[in-house]
Amino acid sequence: MRTPPRVLAEAEDRVVDPLRRVVAAAPLPRALRLPGTVVLPGPVHRAVRLPLTSRRRRAAVLRRSAALAVPVAAVAAGYAVVVRRPSGGDVVARMTHREASPEDGTDREALPPVVLVHGLGMSSSSLARLVRVLGRSTRTLAPDLPGYGRSPQPREGMLDVQQLGEAVVAWMRRVDVGPAVLVGHSLGSQVVAEVALQAPELVRRLVVVAPTGDPALPKVRWLAGHLAADALRERPTIWGVAAVDYLRAGPGQMVALMRRALVRAQQEVDARLDVPVLVLRGDQDPVCRTEWCEQLAAALPDGRYVEVTGAHGVAHDAGPDLVRLLLDEARAAVRDR
Repeated sequence: MRTPPRVLAEAEDRVVDPLRRVVAAAPLPRALRLPGTVVLPGPVHRAVRLPLTSRRRRAAVLRRSAALAVPVAAVAAGYAVVVRRPSGGDVVARMTHREASPEDGTDREALPPVVLVHGLGMSSSSLARLVRVLGRSTRTLAPDLPGYGRSPQPREGMLDVQQLGEAVVAWMRRVDVGPAVLVGHSLGSQVVAEVALQAPELVRRLVVVAPTGDPALPKVRWLAGHLAADALRERPTIWGVAAVDYLRAGPGQMVALMRRALVRAQQEVDARLDVPVLVLRGDQDPVCRTEWCEQLAAALPDGRYVEVTGAHGVAHDAGPDLVRLLLDEARAAVRDR
């Protein structure tokens, strides 16, 4: 039995038309709210893009340009605020550092001072927690190498690893610290080795944490790839520190220094170190292989290798195992006398 047309028309008036009015009154999807878009009337929305007028076209170009220019301007402004300008005169005399010492009246051991040297592109900010923790037991200092952190950039340009070692020697004599236990993190391990070679009277023991120079990573781009993989394994607190420090250092200086450091690594330096050296590595570090650290320790006249929990930024974490080992080195330095 067929439904009479009159009944269908009444049903459409009572049911379908109200639904059409509801749909027509509903807000447009966000994707349809575009400049020059109109909606044609009908049972369903039909969006049609009309040609933009000259005024609207100019406005769209300005909006898109601003979306690109604002982030670039923000980065440029941040760089202008935090980056050091090249400085003349005695740059070593203007090196900044962090320092912590036991409070007066605190029972403490007569331990030698500890000097912490940061890695590539970083500053003493990356070692701030370790400075505080070790400072409860002995005098602990962490300099900003020239051109990094808040230390000024030498006017003659970037310093290589040997020159950075010379700067640390001059700084230690200026602040009257030493002989000390020197701890270098990442590229800082090569710097503290230079200090021990240039001024052995200032060094009692060396600790190299996550040392660079692995012959399996002879190119900067390979090393950069492993550092990017390491970022996913680090504590988020180091990301903000690295962002500011890398901005201050500048990518050009970082790449140039790493190239020179990779060339200088393993150039008859190990055999000439006549102080005890502890090689430390985080068990999740993709930058420093276990095999490389073991080979490094074996090549040293008095070296040993220990693995702790952490990634490449294990010095930033300042975990209890790392702190215990560093204090053990300071106590051993007392017994060495």
